[in-house]
Amino acid sequence: MKNNLSTISIMTLSLVTAFAQTTPAPIDYEARVQSVVTLKEHIAAREERFELLKKDLIDLDGRLEKQIDAIVKKLASLTDSNDSRTKVANMKDDVIDGLVRSIWIYRQKRVTVFERMRKENVVPKEELEKTLKTFDDHINKRVSQVMELAKSFPGHQDIDKYESYGGSYYDGYYNEDTRISEDWKQNRRDNTSGRQARKEVLTALDKALETNQSRRASILEALKNRKLTDKEKTIQQEEMGRIDATIDNLRAQRRELVMPEGGAGKEIGGDEAHDVKQMLEDARADLSRDFSEIMQKYSDLETERTRIYGLKNNLQAREEWLKNNPPPSK
Repeated sequence: MKNNLSTISIMTLSLVTAFAQTTPAPIDYEARVQSVVTLKEHIAAREERFELLKKDLIDLDGRLEKQIDAIVKKLASLTDSNDSRTKVANMKDDVIDGLVRSIWIYRQKRVTVFERMRKENVVPKEELEKTLKTFDDHINKRVSQVMELAKSFPGHQDIDKYESYGGSYYDGYYNEDTRISEDWKQNRRDNTSGRQARKEVLTALDKALETNQSRRASILEALKNRKLTDKEKTIQQEEMGRIDATIDNLRAQRRELVMPEGGAGKEIGGDEAHDVKQMLEDARADLSRDFSEIMQKYSDLETERTRIYGLKNNLQAREEWLKNNPPPSK
């Protein structure tokens, strides 16, 4: 008899437990309404922080761009003299190298943004397109600055190789003393520096063309996939248009550099070239630090933006639930 009672008790307890597990907890409707209010406040706070981060980034980027513009224009206006020899040319080479490196960094960042646009559903496509355009604008500006410096190297000039520095009469004949002209030597140095700089820039342009053409071929191949969604197809086609514009621009820059006009600038002496180099080294340290800070701020801004849109998606889901579930009657 005791065993039967124990069995009945266990069965009863099991049924009660099962019923408790299958019965949903009562909905606290007021709590759900309040959660929407709280979430909106949370989003507002994050958006305020986002705007502060964005302003800091824009201000710092603006200062950096202003500095780079000033350096490029300063160097483009200068050329070497017999005294400075190749100091100015070497500084131009260094700045061109730095500008090219920044182009590849921006290009890597834009590829990441494009991949997010293809695969992510948190941040809206329109927002990511703005970021993509920002990187494209920076890349185009750097290419223009590289071209400005590359074209500022002096071109070849027809200068007599030998110059007279006196002479003497002997046996009724005048014998002129000649030597290799210092101006001819400097022009040869300028011409060599210019050719080398243009060669390096042309190599960088060719590499950029190859990279963009490879990306274009990849997109063409991807567009052959019939399983592509309409969204991804549109994204790929729009990217194709941007790449085509980039390729056209790079080709135009390349043609312009192959037929250089030869820049003319102010000749400076060795002491002034030394002062410019010191200024450039100080500026390079500042720019390197600022650029690293900009990249970090950009990363923080992207994290914050993703977080905000994640919260907004959550808010939309909660508001949709409230819309579809009217409050219980009292």
